[in-house]
Amino acid sequence: MRILNKKALSFVFFIILFLLYSQLKHGTSPILQQTTPINIFTKLPKKDRVDLAMQQEFEKTKDPALGFVPRERLYKAYEKAQEKRRLSVLNKSSAAIANVDWVERGPKNFAGRTRAMMIDPNDISKITLFSASVAGGLWVCTDISATTPVWTSVNDFFENMAITTLAYDPSNTQTMYFGTGEGWFNVDAVQGDGIFKSTDGGNTWAQLTSTAGNSTFNYVEKIIVHPSNNDVYAVTRNGGIQRSQNGGTSWSTVLASGSGASTSRAADIEFAADNNIYASMGIFTTDGVYKSSTGNNGSWTKLNSGSNGFPTTGFERIELACAPSNSQVVYAFTQNSANFQIGAIYKTTDGGGNWTTLTNPNSADPNHSDYTNGQAWYDLTAAVDPNNSNIVYTGGIDLYKSADGGSSWQQFSHWYGGFGFQEVHADQHAIIFEEGNSDIIYFGNDGGVFRTTDGTSSIPTLISRNFGYNTIQFYACAIHPDAFSNHFLGGTQDNGSHRFNNPGINNTIEVTGGDGAFCFIDQDESQYQFTSYVYNNFYRSIDNGQSFSSISYSNSGRFINPSDYDDTNNRLYSAHTSGRYLIWQNPQTGSTFRQKLISSFNGAIPTAVTVSPNVGNRVYFGTDEGRVVRVNNANSSASGTYINSGSGMPSGYITCIEIENGDENHILVCYSNYGLNSVWETTNGGSTWASVEGDLPDMPVRWVVFNPTNNDQALVATELGVWSTDNLNGGSTVWEPSNTGLANVRTDMLQIRSSDNVMIAATHGRGLYSSDVFAAAN
Repeated sequence: MRILNKKALSFVFFIILFLLYSQLKHGTSPILQQTTPINIFTKLPKKDRVDLAMQQEFEKTKDPALGFVPRERLYKAYEKAQEKRRLSVLNKSSAAIANVDWVERGPKNFAGRTRAMMIDPNDISKITLFSASVAGGLWVCTDISATTPVWTSVNDFFENMAITTLAYDPSNTQTMYFGTGEGWFNVDAVQGDGIFKSTDGGNTWAQLTSTAGNSTFNYVEKIIVHPSNNDVYAVTRNGGIQRSQNGGTSWSTVLASGSGASTSRAADIEFAADNNIYASMGIFTTDGVYKSSTGNNGSWTKLNSGSNGFPTTGFERIELACAPSNSQVVYAFTQNSANFQIGAIYKTTDGGGNWTTLTNPNSADPNHSDYTNGQAWYDLTAAVDPNNSNIVYTGGIDLYKSADGGSSWQQFSHWYGGFGFQEVHADQHAIIFEEGNSDIIYFGNDGGVFRTTDGTSSIPTLISRNFGYNTIQFYACAIHPDAFSNHFLGGTQDNGSHRFNNPGINNTIEVTGGDGAFCFIDQDESQYQFTSYVYNNFYRSIDNGQSFSSISYSNSGRFINPSDYDDTNNRLYSAHTSGRYLIWQNPQTGSTFRQKLISSFNGAIPTAVTVSPNVGNRVYFGTDEGRVVRVNNANSSASGTYINSGSGMPSGYITCIEIENGDENHILVCYSNYGLNSVWETTNGGSTWASVEGDLPDMPVRWVVFNPTNNDQALVATELGVWSTDNLNGGSTVWEPSNTGLANVRTDMLQIRSSDNVMIAATHGRGLYSSDVFAAAN
């Protein structure tokens, strides 16, 4: 999202803060209502607006009966998927469409949000790096120093792929742990499911039974292991600081509400050089910094007394950084409770007895002098040089270094390379040093992993280490009409829109910036191609995707705005405002837009848009009230018919409407909310409907397509990859995971090319995949 000016930004964050508090104080996910977007923009779209992405994701996936997102149900879906895979191997189940094999396509040169990195302690050369994506699982690179690093996914079928923290046991480096669940209340985050352990140096991992299906461990922000007694500490959003003294077999609460703290939302934990333990408590709640020499319940002392230079109010999340070379030095970076910006930064040089307030870094970018751009609750990280307690690094949107203990700061990156700084992706989440080495530092952000080998320089030079680290998060994809073409488009969270051109796992070109959304390639005049930024902001190419120009209309619609392109009549339809859709009348050549009010929308902003493949100028719309509305003459007089009225279909968020090519009466509709029957079918144009959810687990379904060679078969894109059925049979429909070559990863869209029946899948965490399962039958 583009960066708002300071006044508008402060207003937006105030409103969001109020809405967050109304939900967070009750322990639920934030509800952020759709509002008219503010259209005060700078020239460049910011790489990420997680606050607006989370607003939309919450509405899409919440259980309407509960009012929040019950992501713990995803574990039951995983268990069902595993059982179905097992039975399939034993040839006891054959409900899936046969031979749906997927091929990874990349991109090879871009990566997604990374909060966890760990240098392999068993590699004496210190060039093996484990890294994890918040949605794409665990990866390893055995030579991160190579000109072209080679990344390998450790396991695509972990019970949970949302890895947020990595740690090893210093006294037995073959023992490692990772925690799951991004717990900062960004609702686009994937909920975790506990802690995993390896006893063979990271080759194989097993979920700790004590944490599986345990809501205390749904969101694990950090894990550390005591260097001398093997105690494992887990920072959790739901259960405070948890400790295991038997390698994860069992856990006890050592710091939480009712156990020495005023909240159970833990944010950070660090060992000082003398093995004293510092912890911070508070995520959208105010608490403070605690210290213990033993880690026992009841042994923690609150350090922010209000009279020692560190107040008791005015902040929420706190990021800690202990100096490895001086046990008495600790830095505390706070999030301002009033506006989400960076608050004060505090430093102690006597082990927490007294604190001084440091100077805040200031961004050179006049559009966000606050270096977190009001996202200190989300992207805030810090680390201290292992050999000098006065050298400290911090990151918000960009990266900063202080060489004088925080008295002054030097910015050394910018998210698009502006103001004379090197370009490093926006939104910083992790900083780690090679042990004892001040020069080699790793930075994890929304664009993956970056590395410097000259940390002792005043301006460290960072190099992207993301080649082959395929963790990018796609929202949408489009396929070129030419048979056997490798030309695809895809829109991503944080990383713009990309053009694919080559077979296999290949590099892509980011053709347009900002958050990438829906995209289209004209199927009979393929020189015309379209990408979109958030809301109704589009880009047009008239030269086969080589260059794009911007065309925008009123910043209306939804954040990732549902839309569809009419290849025959050359019009683009999208969601607009309450009760209205938008028509781009001349997308190939001009910028003429018209809006249409449809009473059948019942005041809703459309959530799904599908142009009929059979009837000219007919468009179907879905709403977040579960309405399917057929609009005839959508380009002109536009009469709408609520075709599932009285059908018994749920009131939920429709994500996709699929019309069979050649049979206008055969339609599939899917919903993305938990708690609802997710897939529905009509064979008579909407007069009657039947749920074909069958035995599909309770999980979000984001897209649905027919098998183009057999209309009794279908595939759905879900929170756990792609599932399929070989027989749409009402409540008796049997679904199977069809993820060979894919992963247990959220999948947002499927597209099939009519010329050769090649299918592509846009995943939200593992890039783009293709399958030719239907091509042989073409």
